[in-house]
Amino acid sequence: MQILIIPIGFLLWYLAYESKPINNDEETYIWEEENYVKRTRLLNILKKTF
Repeated sequence: MQILIIPIGFLLWYLAYESKPINNDEETYIWEEENYVKRTRLLNILKKTF
């Protein structure tokens, strides 16, 4: 019985993983842009100190 359950479980996991939605909306873009700005500010501060 376990011989059948494990492969079926992996198949269902793979199908669920492939069907998840891709988030390409405006909020994601704004969040990424804010993180980029924060990263560049931190890098600039580090460059000034060295």
